[in-house]
Amino acid sequence: MSTATLDMVMPAPEERERTARVVRFFDAHLSHLAAARTPLPAPAPTPDFYLSGPDERDRVELTEPLFRILKDVAEALSQGQSVSVVARDKEISTQQAADLLGISRPTIVKLIEQGDLMATIPGKQRRKLRLADVLAYRDLLYHARSNFIAESSQAYDDVDPDEAAAFVAAARKGH
Repeated sequence: MSTATLDMVMPAPEERERTARVVRFFDAHLSHLAAARTPLPAPAPTPDFYLSGPDERDRVELTEPLFRILKDVAEALSQGQSVSVVARDKEISTQQAADLLGISRPTIVKLIEQGDLMATIPGKQRRKLRLADVLAYRDLLYHARSNFIAESSQAYDDVDPDEAAAFVAAARKGH
């Protein structure tokens, strides 16, 4: 994948079954290991997965985090979902940040100018944002929205359902 853009992999329909076989292989191997575990205090066996090349001696063991990433990617692709894998310290453009947050590019610029998002200007005019900062801002927005919804719903806990239904009916009639 390129380090300059947010690349996305879209699964081809004919590849979904091949990818699903990879997922089933992972799951079967993990299930076999789980069944082999005993309640004894002995350490549980760990899954060993390898990448291999065309030569049988050309093989490297996958780390646990890399295995988990590959398994998650394979599961998503086998279900027809698109996948992006991006380093969190990567820099992205204001348009990419806007797309990620579901807002306009001018709004991103305003957030930068207000100090809500940090950006650098490596050239003369193009702002760059750290992906980790944009993802952190997205999480902040999510929590703020969730809290607002929870607080708002508490304010209306004592509303009579029949009264609310009558109000909605009147609003629909245009009164």
